[in-house]
Amino acid sequence: MSNLLAILGSSGDALGVFQQSLNVVQNNINNANTPGFASQSVNLVAQPFDLAGGLAGGVAARGLLSARDEYAEEEVRRQVQLLGQYETQAQGTSSLSNYFDPTGNSGVPAELNQLFQSFSSWSLTPSSTSARQAVLDSASKLAAGVNSLAASLSQTGQDLQGQISTTVQRVNQLTSTIQQYNAQRLRSTSPDPNQDANLHSALEQLSQLVDMSAVTQADGTVSVVLSGGSPLVVGANQFNLSAEAVVPKGAANSQSTPSSRILDAQGNDITAQITGGNLGGLLDVHNRVLASLLGDATQAGSLNTFAKSFADTVNGILQSGTVSPTAGSPNGLPLFSYDNSDPTVAAASLAVNAKITPDMLAPVDSSGNANGNALQLASLANSTAFGGINGQTYSNFFAGMTSYIGNENATATGNQQAQQQVADQAKALRDQISGVSLDQQAIVMTQFQNSYNAAAKLVTVLDTLTQTTIDMLP
Repeated sequence: MSNLLAILGSSGDALGVFQQSLNVVQNNINNANTPGFASQSVNLVAQPFDLAGGLAGGVAARGLLSARDEYAEEEVRRQVQLLGQYETQAQGTSSLSNYFDPTGNSGVPAELNQLFQSFSSWSLTPSSTSARQAVLDSASKLAAGVNSLAASLSQTGQDLQGQISTTVQRVNQLTSTIQQYNAQRLRSTSPDPNQDANLHSALEQLSQLVDMSAVTQADGTVSVVLSGGSPLVVGANQFNLSAEAVVPKGAANSQSTPSSRILDAQGNDITAQITGGNLGGLLDVHNRVLASLLGDATQAGSLNTFAKSFADTVNGILQSGTVSPTAGSPNGLPLFSYDNSDPTVAAASLAVNAKITPDMLAPVDSSGNANGNALQLASLANSTAFGGINGQTYSNFFAGMTSYIGNENATATGNQQAQQQVADQAKALRDQISGVSLDQQAIVMTQFQNSYNAAAKLVTVLDTLTQTTIDMLP
């Protein structure tokens, strides 16, 4: 009789275990598309079986087993971090490249070519008022084009800074989620699968934003640090980042576009530690690519170099001559003006001299040639004899700027496309290991349903036998 009751009890326990297993399968199916969720299973343990000793065997549940592979998760985060970096580099450089026409048929290259043509026409009729007016008109269009390009680049810089600030805010939101998980984990003895899913989803999203590493501690909490070592989350403590745009005190170019900096929770500059993820890509485009064009605290920027050098060369040629071959004729006036108080504002301030009129242009060179200056100006189109930058004509120098930004965009886009495939492969492998397979869950559900039904039938039979046995007792 005692053995019969023991077997009945173990069979009843098995019903509970199989029901719990079915509940876990159902939860897996419900969360098949939940970001960060890993397939769960009940840890089934066989119970001791010894009828002589009163042990009826059976099965018991000893917690949940997760299919999550932390090595696979870490690899996904590493690949996603690179993808995030290349994505923002591709997007940022694409925005910049839109302002440069590689064909040279529009924008500054076209306006520069038009000015050279007006110089050439003027050299044929140096005393012509209409030819001189054409020079002034073309110069005005070029100055406006350079101003417009500088303004567009400056606006892009502001947009990038806004994206950097938004990304930092998102980093802080995700680290807050991780900190909350840690606080809950310190209060509980075992992780909840749904909380675990939220944690890993937050870690993957965070890896797309910034290069970081995550380490699970002995108490179950997760510590997150930047690649350079600055902490983001340690236990129940969160360390927020902040972003600022600043021109360093005492900088050579005090009026330059501010550089973007990232500060840790103590206000230390940790920009150099952030090279990956969306944030690293944004910082690279803003502080390196854009700064090379528009300048920063330590460099003038190629666009400002172009504007200043071209204006100085043209002005120098015109001021070296006279407005006519007649003896005593006044010297020419500078054609361009710009703010020379800071090397980084030359392009934005480039303008035609407000005091100049057509009759103040000086076509006569210092040797008395009636069209000598006009010829020198026209020759700037394809010669560096009278001016240029680093041994290049002004047209070629500007074309080099266009080529530079085009190459940056092509490289970033190529990296993004290649990295997308690598990241997808890493995710596919991770999901193959720990993701929820509906087909597999259907098989497992069928197995436990059959096991449950078999145990239920056994309980019914044992119940009948027990009742019969009881009825037979005197």
